[in-house]
Amino acid sequence: MPDFEVILTDKAPVPSSGYSQAIRYGDLVVTSGYLGTHPDGSGVVPGGFEAEVRQAIANVQAVLEAAGCSLSDVIRTTVSLTDINKFAEMDRIYRDYFSVPYPARNTIGVKELWAVKRKV
Repeated sequence: MPDFEVILTDKAPVPSSGYSQAIRYGDLVVTSGYLGTHPDGSGVVPGGFEAEVRQAIANVQAVLEAAGCSLSDVIRTTVSLTDINKFAEMDRIYRDYFSVPYPARNTIGVKELWAVKRKV
């Protein structure tokens, strides 16, 4: 049975709580989800939605590269949008990074965590 290997790079946001940037198990690499935040943890990148999407993908890309992989190795993605009306814009940007055969993908609408926390 293969061992788990933790993947960690300072080129993507470093976990500050109980998760890993990615885990390798045999030939499979599973990444955590990423926001459009600076790798140094200083917050969300400026420039709005497109800049955030591009940074989120860049963060995943950095983790994959630390694992010896690339975006062309991705077989499945999950995209969470706080505004599902931005789906077409996200998809346009996504196609700049992924090509045929596209990874299998789930896209879901979610509430922002800070908004949920405020109500508690």
